[in-house]
Amino acid sequence: IVLRCPPEYESMNIVIPIGQKRFYYNRKINCLPAEGFIQYGDTREELRPNDSLGSLDWGRGVWKYSSYWNWASASGFLPDGRTAGLNLGCGFGDTSAATENCFILDGRIHKLEQVKFGYGPRNYMQPWKFTDSEGRLDLDFTPFKERLARTDLVVITSEVHQMFGRYSGHVMTDNGETLELNGLVGFAEEHRARW
Repeated sequence: IVLRCPPEYESMNIVIPIGQKRFYYNRKINCLPAEGFIQYGDTREELRPNDSLGSLDWGRGVWKYSSYWNWASASGFLPDGRTAGLNLGCGFGDTSAATENCFILDGRIHKLEQVKFGYGPRNYMQPWKFTDSEGRLDLDFTPFKERLARTDLVVITSEVHQMFGRYSGHVMTDNGETLELNGLVGFAEEHRARW
């Protein structure tokens, strides 16, 4: 799979402080045109840039030994053909000054403030709810598949509940346009780690 980043596309970039001596740097780009194929057994799915999108996520930092975060992301097409993406996160470091939360429309970032992840940690397959502190984001997320990844090496552990599903609801752009999302495919996750 080849992802191409058009020169006019914007990316989400942030450095989040974690206490006095730790940090997390992150860069994410959604809605990148994808080309290539995916093959599983005898089934081959061709990916074409006019109907296939991907995302990239880079991160570096010095974390605390015990970490926890939520992350949600999606990339897709609106009925009018424009691309629409989400990047939402919380729980990792001090986000009082800035967040990674944004909506992406045709490669342009529309900044969102604090976002609340509403879900039941005892049943991740139940619907999730996403709202922001300014009333610009109100989304329901309906999972259809859970990916569970566990690592337990006693002193190093990781448990990720990554739910794949569909986002529906509305989001408002920086210029005040309200967009309805209806079944935008993406994921939402909870990650707990000691490393």
